[in-house]
Amino acid sequence: MRAIYALPRPTHPRPTRLQVLLNYEMAGDIRSRCRGDSIRDSREAGRKVIIRTFGDPVLRRKAAPVDRPGASIRRLARRMLEVMREAKGVGLAAPQVGVLRRLAVVDIGEGPLILVNPRITASSGSEVDWEGCLSFPGLLAEIERARNVSVEALDLEGERVWVEAEGFLARVLQHEIDHLDGIVILDRARAVRRVPDEEEDEEDGREGNGEGPGSAEEAGPGSWPRTAHPLKVAFMGTPDFAVPTLRALVEAGHRVVGVVTRPDRPAGRGGRRMRPPPVKRAAAELGLQVWQGGAREVRTGLADVLAAWGADIGVVVAFGVILPSQVLRTPRLGCVNLHASLLPDYRGAAPIQRALMDGRRVTGVTVIQMDEGVDTGGIIAQQKVPIADDDTAGTLHDRLAVAGAGLVLHALELLAAGRAEPRPQPAGRSVPAPRIGPEDEVIDWEKTAVSIERQVRALDPAPGAHTVFRGRRVKVWRVQTAGGPEEGGPAGDGPAGGTGRPEPGSVVGFADGCPVVAAGSGAVVLQVLQPAGGSRMSGSDFVNGYRVGLGDRFGGR
Repeated sequence: MRAIYALPRPTHPRPTRLQVLLNYEMAGDIRSRCRGDSIRDSREAGRKVIIRTFGDPVLRRKAAPVDRPGASIRRLARRMLEVMREAKGVGLAAPQVGVLRRLAVVDIGEGPLILVNPRITASSGSEVDWEGCLSFPGLLAEIERARNVSVEALDLEGERVWVEAEGFLARVLQHEIDHLDGIVILDRARAVRRVPDEEEDEEDGREGNGEGPGSAEEAGPGSWPRTAHPLKVAFMGTPDFAVPTLRALVEAGHRVVGVVTRPDRPAGRGGRRMRPPPVKRAAAELGLQVWQGGAREVRTGLADVLAAWGADIGVVVAFGVILPSQVLRTPRLGCVNLHASLLPDYRGAAPIQRALMDGRRVTGVTVIQMDEGVDTGGIIAQQKVPIADDDTAGTLHDRLAVAGAGLVLHALELLAAGRAEPRPQPAGRSVPAPRIGPEDEVIDWEKTAVSIERQVRALDPAPGAHTVFRGRRVKVWRVQTAGGPEEGGPAGDGPAGGTGRPEPGSVVGFADGCPVVAAGSGAVVLQVLQPAGGSRMSGSDFVNGYRVGLGDRFGGR
């Protein structure tokens, strides 16, 4: 559904036109200067407009506003519509054709919509669906978007318009406005899948595609766009976080000459079975040779291994061993590292968990040129990733792993083309991210309800936050904050009501059968718990099974 309302021209004078220099990149890497909104290219309408695909730096740059729509913008909009329709898309933003101007075209079958300087003024609701993108042919990304949006923009005559959109149109508009801000689908993806081979001719590149999960396959060969600059890569990584990057390198056409990972570890009862790390299992599936070693083997033998492999570059993702300088210098282009934060913030072993514990709204991924320090190298590329209110370490981990894989491919394109310019990390503002220790797992009921809720999400799925109830350890997997008596009005009002200020850790009420436990400030509803030696259960089942009553205490020894 779409409703467009034209607004009267503003009565105040237009702002002074400023001279603007911008990159105007079409076929052949044309660059021209612009004054105001005039693009000096008399042959523009006759040029072939090329849709920029993954790896092109223009997709990561923020577009400049259009001062006043003129003939050049109208010609560009017309060509964008033609190219979009030829590609069977439903939306296209100017940066996708190499023009850094805030212009987008949309047509979902109800007639073309051309928006200049669009911005979202209001949004409501949310829904999760799959999207395609003309700049990422063959890929679908699962993304949460607002269900309803209000968009304000100019039309091609310079008149202000409002667009009220819901459902599919709202999703397409948000997708295109993301492009204008240098944001691509991988930055928001919960998961990435590829279009099945038999459907690629029909669906490939359908911008803003709302296909359901049943129509896509798990990411596999061909999921990532092919590189224009294939490199011989030595990959170094160990846990699940590193696997998407390894797969992306292979699928993009880089030659992974070998994989370095940590040794197998004992698993099962008594440690009788050896478990290979996730990267080793992925390497076996991909048919790649593997070299395993710990800190001693890395110090004494890894440089020779990399030299024998003839690697152009080393790509390191959560390897778990500090690399000596000799190893860093062996590949022709050195080594790059993917880190799950916006460095210099959250240097260390637990950047995902610490960002959640601190209540950050945004985190991200960074690719650095490695030096001998820990997470201190020059920044080649960075990408922000928003943190949702209900994100756990597990859900955020998966999104960052996908975003990181894409960022590594982007960084390799820059390095191979000689365009990478690592910049030093800002001094004096590093936030540490030390490894999670046993003390971090214990719920301190003297802390605020908000802090406890963040702690629970940060430690899910592992190792889990825990407390004690009647001398027995209980893991807490999901909680919801609730106002305490000092926050929720008179004593007795609401699920956490009571008389006076309750003792932190004490049960002060019930919400949907789940215990409400007082914190140092506020209270939390315990929704999912797991007694030691038992299975996870709802808070209400825990109350019934353990006969939890008002005044009972969580915490202590």
